[in-house]
Amino acid sequence: MSRLSNEKTDKRGYDQFYRGKVSRLADSADKQAYVERYERSNLSPFHTGGRTKGYARGLATRRLLDATIRKGLTPADTLVLDAGCGQGELSVYLGCKGYNVIGVDISEAGCSAARDLADRIGASGNSSFLAQSLDSISIGDGQIDFIIGHAALHHFIKYEGVPNEFKRVMKDGSEGFFADSYGENKVYHLFHNKERMKRLGDVSLTKDLIMQYFRGFNVELLPADWFTMTDKLFMKMFPRKWDNVAKRISGCSFWLDRHIPVSSRFALRLSGSVVTTIRKC
Repeated sequence: MSRLSNEKTDKRGYDQFYRGKVSRLADSADKQAYVERYERSNLSPFHTGGRTKGYARGLATRRLLDATIRKGLTPADTLVLDAGCGQGELSVYLGCKGYNVIGVDISEAGCSAARDLADRIGASGNSSFLAQSLDSISIGDGQIDFIIGHAALHHFIKYEGVPNEFKRVMKDGSEGFFADSYGENKVYHLFHNKERMKRLGDVSLTKDLIMQYFRGFNVELLPADWFTMTDKLFMKMFPRKWDNVAKRISGCSFWLDRHIPVSSRFALRLSGSVVTTIRKC
């Protein structure tokens, strides 16, 4: 499929997906309430009340926050690109923490929902959204301090021009952090929504695929969520009234996860999700 065919298909699919959506966090009383709810639901492990990919997303986000401090920056003088921002929940979260954020998504419906969310929360002053493909962004050269993406890399990795566009807009030495599902563990494929993946053209990530895609960067892969990849299975198997039981089991799995060395290829083959860090050479 050509680049233009990909873009047309993706835009149609994601416009349909996001049309009429309102973030469940949109009724937060203020910025602080939004930050607390976002961290609890989107950046925390499943057994503590987060989403099934909350731990990996939390790792990617903490890497951005830590890198800001390490580089001697403050959020106010930092510009972040949220790649594949969807309905903007991550962008608004970073905006609430004082970062300047540009969210980019191919879906105008997604960006419209993101703008509405930013307005509701009072974060529109430092959050803006562009309905564009990531391989052609209307951002000047060398403007971006950090790039971040939650559950986005597995979608835009089929666009060959994105890495060069990232390199163009990034400052020298800037970094990107991506939290995604990971496809090397074949068992994890049992939990995927295959119909939705086919409709949206999503790709199952592997180490070789990621390393080849970002070959012009320094790349680091951090595996996560080995046993806790079964959280999705718990959600399917257990009635809602058994949520506490599922979370206790997930807590045990999370403990086991933390005792598997992350530095081996074996760990990558077990992992249900991965945090990819790229650094502009």
